[in-house]
Amino acid sequence: MAHLSTLFSSTACLLLVCCLPNTSAIAQSRGSIELDFRDKESDQSLDCRVKILAADGKPQRVRGMLYQQGWTLWEVADRYSGRVGDYTYQAFHGPQYAAASGGFTLDRKSSAKEVVPLPRHADLALEGWRGGDLLSYVDSDETLRWLSAEDLLMAAVVSETATVGADAPKVLTSSNARTASDIESSWWVEANSYYDVRPGSGLILHHWLPPAIVPANVPSSRLLDMAKTALLATDELPVHAEIGRLWERDVPIWLASGHIDSIQLLGSHLTYDGQRQTPVEPLVDPDPGRFRGPHAGGRLVEYLYWQVLECGLRIAPTAGSGFGRNGSPLGYNRVYAYSPNPSRAAWWQAVRDGQAFVTSGPLLRATVNGELPGKVFAAPAGSSIELDIALTLTVADPVEYLEVVYNGGTLYRARLDEYARQAGKIPPQTVRESGWLLIRVVTERDQTYRIASTAPYYIEIGGRPRISARAVAFFQSWLEKSAAQINQQGEPLRQAAGQYLATARSFWSDRAEGATAE
Repeated sequence: MAHLSTLFSSTACLLLVCCLPNTSAIAQSRGSIELDFRDKESDQSLDCRVKILAADGKPQRVRGMLYQQGWTLWEVADRYSGRVGDYTYQAFHGPQYAAASGGFTLDRKSSAKEVVPLPRHADLALEGWRGGDLLSYVDSDETLRWLSAEDLLMAAVVSETATVGADAPKVLTSSNARTASDIESSWWVEANSYYDVRPGSGLILHHWLPPAIVPANVPSSRLLDMAKTALLATDELPVHAEIGRLWERDVPIWLASGHIDSIQLLGSHLTYDGQRQTPVEPLVDPDPGRFRGPHAGGRLVEYLYWQVLECGLRIAPTAGSGFGRNGSPLGYNRVYAYSPNPSRAAWWQAVRDGQAFVTSGPLLRATVNGELPGKVFAAPAGSSIELDIALTLTVADPVEYLEVVYNGGTLYRARLDEYARQAGKIPPQTVRESGWLLIRVVTERDQTYRIASTAPYYIEIGGRPRISARAVAFFQSWLEKSAAQINQQGEPLRQAAGQYLATARSFWSDRAEGATAE
C-alpha cells in the first residue's frame, strides 16, 4: 500500500521589534531597520518577496529596491528607512518555506537589525523537481532578479508585439547578474516568448518571435505553422507551443494541428487575490449553469482541459502567473518538472513529457506504481491494472480535499483529516478501462481557486486509447462556432484560415469515427 508523507507549513510569526537609539546621521523624523531573512537550519541568507505595510495598511516602497504591485524584492540583508510609526511586514521565499510575518516601530534617530529565520518544509530540488513560471510581463532583467526570491529555476517573459529588426536576447541566466560556477545549474529567463493576444487567439510560442509585426488577417494557426517549421540555430531549443487561454476561439483548430506541446491549466484567469482575473468565456458552454462564483474560471478551465484528455490527446499542463499585470507575484502559478539535470533542454523536455505538476500553492509530488506523471500503463484486452498511488504533500493553505480523477470522474476522494486518519495512504485502486488519471488537491480559499494537479497518467487496455465521442462532439460544435466567427472577420482572414478549418474538421471527424467510449 502506498505511503504518503504530509508536511504542513506554518507561518513564522515574529514579535514587535523595538528599534534602538542611534545617533548616526539619520534624519530626525525617520528611523531605519535592517531585516536579514535566513534559512532557519543552514543560516544562509535568503532573497525574499516582502510587503511592508504602514499603520494605515498602505504598502511601502523601499528606496533602491525592485517593487512590483506592493511587493519589494529583498535581496539578502537590506535596510528600510521610513517615517516614525508602526509597521508590519510579510516575507516569502516560495512555497517550500514558511512565510514570515512581524512588526516593528521606527522612532526618531533609531536604528535596528533583525535576523528573521524561515523554516524550510520541503526541498524539491533534492527530489529532482524544479519550478518555472511561463507567463511574466516584467522586463527580463528584472524577472531574473525575482527568481531567487521566489525559489524558481526559470521564467518565461512574453511579448505581445514583435519589434521588427530587434535583436532581443534569447535567454538570460543568473550569471548575468551574479557569479555562477555552473550556468547549467543556475536559474534563467526565457526572453523570446511570443504571446498572440489578437482576437480569438491566446497562443504562446516559446523560443520564437515573429519576424515582423503580425497583421490581423494572419490566422493564429499560420503562426503556429511558421514557428514549428522555423529553422533553428544549433544552440537553440525547439519551439514550444502552448495554449495560454484554453477558452479562445481557435483552440479546436490548434488541437487538430498536432503542434501543441502544453496547456496552461493555471494561468492569468487565476490570481493571488482573486482580483483582475482574465475572464473565461468559451464559445461553447460545456455545462450551462454549472460554473459560477469566484471559482468558476478555474473550475471551467480545468474541465476544458479534461475534455482535451477525453479526446485521447496527451498534452501536458503548465502554469503562468501573469506577473506584472494582475497583482500576482512571480511563480504564484508555477509548474514543477522532474529534471534532476537542471539544464534548459532537460527541463523543457520534462515539461513536454508530462513529468510535471502544476500548483498555485500546495506542493504535490506523486508516483503511481513508482512512476512519474506522463507514464503510459498498458495491459492486454480484458485485464485490469492495479494502481499503487504514493504522495508527498506540502501545504500552507487549508485543504478542502484530495482527489484521484479517472476519466473525469472520482476514483478516490478524501478530506485531508480523513486522509490523515488513513495514515497518509491511498488504498490501491483498480482500473479496467483505457483512459487517463491525475491527482489533485483543492484548497479552501474562498476568493480564488487555489489547487495543485499532477500531469496525467495514461491507461491503455488492449492497445485502445480512450476517445470519448461526447468530448469530440463538444470540440466539433466549438469548431463550427469558430468557423462562423472567422467568416465574419472579412475575406482575407476567411481565405487564409480556410485550409486550417478544413484540416481541423477532418481531424475531429476522424476522432469521432474512432471513438472508443461514449
